[in-house]
Amino acid sequence: MLGFTYRKEIYFLFAKDQSVRAEKTKEKTIELWKSGNLKEKDIEDFQSIATTYSEKDPTDPVAFHLIARSLFWNLYRIGIYFDHDSLILHLGSEFKDFLGSSVLADSTLDSIFWNARTAESFASSPFSDWENNKVLLFLGETHRQVKRPQVLINEYGSLDRSKLSPEFQTVYIWLLTFNTMLAGDASGLDKLITITKDPTYKVGIQFTPREENFLRGLGKYYKKDYVGALSLLRQAKSNNPDRITETSIITEATIFHLQNLSQKGIDLLEEFYLSTGKRNPEIPLLVAKMISEKPGTKTKLDLTPEKKE
Repeated sequence: MLGFTYRKEIYFLFAKDQSVRAEKTKEKTIELWKSGNLKEKDIEDFQSIATTYSEKDPTDPVAFHLIARSLFWNLYRIGIYFDHDSLILHLGSEFKDFLGSSVLADSTLDSIFWNARTAESFASSPFSDWENNKVLLFLGETHRQVKRPQVLINEYGSLDRSKLSPEFQTVYIWLLTFNTMLAGDASGLDKLITITKDPTYKVGIQFTPREENFLRGLGKYYKKDYVGALSLLRQAKSNNPDRITETSIITEATIFHLQNLSQKGIDLLEEFYLSTGKRNPEIPLLVAKMISEKPGTKTKLDLTPEKKE
């Protein structure tokens, strides 16, 4: 019996040692990331230490949070960045379009979610990284697409940003904006834009006036406020046929189609498609869809599918 007691004390002492080591490694990893010096070996070390911690104390929620957190860094290794440009480029798209065809990204996000969920299930009360764990759950839920965007906003939209670790500040705003857009929550988008204008706001995602019009315009489109959407999206367009202009034009044409002005929408798409060198193959497909749904409309585009040699 005495031997068992000693073994138990030694076990918990070792588990505590692993906990301290994992926390120190976490802080070191954050500092390396902030300085731009985070290397692949640093990420691998963090993952190894977090895994060992969970093996020594398999019911400690912090251990599983740290595994999820260490896996998060793998997303950067495979080129998945939650920054301003990737957000603007994929607003209104499916999350899978943002990830691309990366099987590794899919499996990594699944592992992040289930480890963060395990951490939450083992916790009898919020632990020190509770908000950071919530961001990882938010990320995993967005990837899984089991819950509607509005449900995710309700669940994760009120996190205390002051308690988030530096590397999750931008990720949180990215996820919140992405889901708020898909939810068609125009007032939510206004609130996010207001947050980014606050002098105390230090996160990397901030919007230009043009991008604000684009955000609000798409938000109103998803909310089915088509008049308001058209006004804002037209202000977001420019002579530069970038993603904002292209998405604004496609959305404008779609609104015309929904308003039984399909020919006007087709003409708009034709003009943009031809003037930009027929770059986007999705535009002829959209035109073909409009024509099939509205008999009597016509196009000068060649909608014949290209034959593969």
